[in-house]
Amino acid sequence: MMKVKFNHFERVAGLFVMVAFVGLLAFALAVAIQRGFFEPKVRLQTTLQSADGVREGTLVAMQGLRIGQVDEVELVSADEVYVSFRIGRKYLDKVRSDSVVRAVRPFVIGEKTLEITIGSFAAPPVAEHAMLLSMPSADIMDILSGRAVGPYVEILGKMTENLKFVAEAFMDPKRSRSLVKMFDEMGPLVRNASALTGEAHTLLKAANKDQQLVKVIGNLVAITNELHKAMPEISKHSPEMLGHLSKIARNMAVLTDELQKTLPAMQKLAPEIPRASERAIEALDETVVTLKALQKSFLLRGNAREVREEEAIAKKVKEDGEKARVPASGEQPASGGENPK
Repeated sequence: MMKVKFNHFERVAGLFVMVAFVGLLAFALAVAIQRGFFEPKVRLQTTLQSADGVREGTLVAMQGLRIGQVDEVELVSADEVYVSFRIGRKYLDKVRSDSVVRAVRPFVIGEKTLEITIGSFAAPPVAEHAMLLSMPSADIMDILSGRAVGPYVEILGKMTENLKFVAEAFMDPKRSRSLVKMFDEMGPLVRNASALTGEAHTLLKAANKDQQLVKVIGNLVAITNELHKAMPEISKHSPEMLGHLSKIARNMAVLTDELQKTLPAMQKLAPEIPRASERAIEALDETVVTLKALQKSFLLRGNAREVREEEAIAKKVKEDGEKARVPASGEQPASGGENPK
């Protein structure tokens, strides 16, 4: 068997390569231990609204400390993504039922990290394969993403088209002059409106002197409330009253129409009414004078005296009858009245 002999340089080179290989293995082993590859793991799961920035191998952190990584990402529906991840078993006691999972971006750009909040000690701990709640979180990249900005850009495009249409419409000189004229006419309109407001304020202030308008409105409110309370009782006990009210309203409308028809005639006669009244009073005065003159004649004097006596007797009989119908207290009513002779 032939023996291979190495010279001094070859032995140094081989020793260097062996030391480098062993150092590389030690470094890899240290990195694996540091990253927790040999630590026992537990599997948890959650659901996110979007898997943007989350993939298999995404880091899982707690208070900035790496505790695991994502193993599986699966699309469930349009707004639900299933995520399964593993964390170190020694961190499981920090995860409680009130812990929340958020997909956050540690820096402005880059991949996201699943951040798990530390639960309160009062909440019960979770078991392996537990489903944790998730909370949505937005960063500047999510806000500036095409999916979020796209609808706003579309709306902005439609708005630009509308502004273009308005600009083309105002390029017409007639419309521009009409717009300028409208602004010129707005000055007097505003002044008139201001004057009208001042007059209305003065009128309302005068009407509301000593809180009269407020009292009137308060009384109207009270009357309305009372009527509102009374109407059910009225309709319950006197249902025909509503019909009578409607008839009265119709009759009042007819009467108003008839009065409207007679108003022109009354207006024509109005100037003659004072003179006719004076003539009627003069005629009554003349009639009284004539009757008194006739009574002084020989033929009518006796007849007038007899008529006065008969009227006096009839008046006395009437008074005696009323006294007999209303006797004094403790007295019996009279059996009959005496006929005057």
